[in-house]
Amino acid sequence: MKYEKYILKNRGGHRLEGQPCRKYKNAVVIPAYAEMEFLPHALKALSENNPAELEETMIVVVVNNPPPGAADPAKVRENTEKLEAMRNSQFPYQYRLQFFWIDASSHGLEINPKEGVGAARKIGMDAALEFLDLDRGAPLIISLDADTMVEKNYLETIHGYFISNPGMAGATVNFRHQPGRTPEEDAAITQYELFMRYYVEGLRISQSPYAYNVLGSAMVCKAEDYVRSGGMRRRNGGEDFYFMQALRKLGGIGQITGTTVHPSPRPSDRVPFGTGPRISQILNGRQELMFYNPEIFFILKKLFSIVDGLDIACPVFDIEMLDSMVREYLIGNKFFDEWKKILLNTPREKGKIPFAFHTWFDAFRTLKFVHFCESRYPRMHLMEAYVGIYEKSGRRLPDHVRSSEKNLLGFMRNKKRRVL
Repeated sequence: MKYEKYILKNRGGHRLEGQPCRKYKNAVVIPAYAEMEFLPHALKALSENNPAELEETMIVVVVNNPPPGAADPAKVRENTEKLEAMRNSQFPYQYRLQFFWIDASSHGLEINPKEGVGAARKIGMDAALEFLDLDRGAPLIISLDADTMVEKNYLETIHGYFISNPGMAGATVNFRHQPGRTPEEDAAITQYELFMRYYVEGLRISQSPYAYNVLGSAMVCKAEDYVRSGGMRRRNGGEDFYFMQALRKLGGIGQITGTTVHPSPRPSDRVPFGTGPRISQILNGRQELMFYNPEIFFILKKLFSIVDGLDIACPVFDIEMLDSMVREYLIGNKFFDEWKKILLNTPREKGKIPFAFHTWFDAFRTLKFVHFCESRYPRMHLMEAYVGIYEKSGRRLPDHVRSSEKNLLGFMRNKKRRVL
């Protein structure tokens, strides 16, 4: 079996239920901690996809919770009821799907409380590998959340994207958060989505290879690259970020724009950071959402331009050419010592030197650099930051876009994206 070593190494005590008896082309993995309010709607939306795609796609729901003492007893009871319904073929819409589930909820099977949704995703993705047709074609692993709605062309568009772009290791699906349930919640999710899109816009301007949105409900990867990357991360918070970073070091990350996922805007404290906690912070007034200073992205752009222009035969940095913030950051992180070692294992071929640099100066170090610069370049209010980053890049936000956060969000949602 292809990837047998990975499968055997990562096979735990969790079992895929639902009697899979053949191989599939793709798998959609959905962690569910209770979620009865949302999961049936997500499954209904999936069931309305192309029947031919549904026939070749496993839907794997990972019913999960932490052990007693860390879990909400009411949610554990809900999970128990949900598992019973699935085992009796009575869960809404399961009969319309190639539907399977994993019990990561019952006694002895719970998720480690120090891990969380990353572990639930990994359990589902690892289990699906055994039933994907790894010897023919390039099967996909698709990540979705129980409270996220998909469109009728979701599976067909994702499948078609990878047929047209076989060199991609992964992709992000276009996303639009659902409207908030109250005016306050709607304003909070608008600001947070604008924050997400602003950061990626800044990275695109800087020409960073890590300029993609990271959202657990909008990730797709080839099964082959899932294994090569080491699989989904288990950590509680940031697991999607580190997983996508590992994929990007293997190949391109594309953006699938022909379909859209619609994540929930609900507040949450289930993970230490991400959409839910940030919405809670905004609503509770604990944190005003301030945006990174545009100047930082143009400092990055200059750095990446220098990297692209390094002499292949002698790729040595002229320290005097570097911005003082870059110089201080690189020295503080012992980059120049590391660079000598990196070059020993880097072929002197076109594109290899920048690739080696960005493997070291990855998504995590990029974000750390952005935060490092805040002592000199403080954050700005939302509209001030957007106007600034556009003007500095020689563009202008139309007046109607500047007139409200909602208009700005609509503008950003409709922007065309390049493939990374």
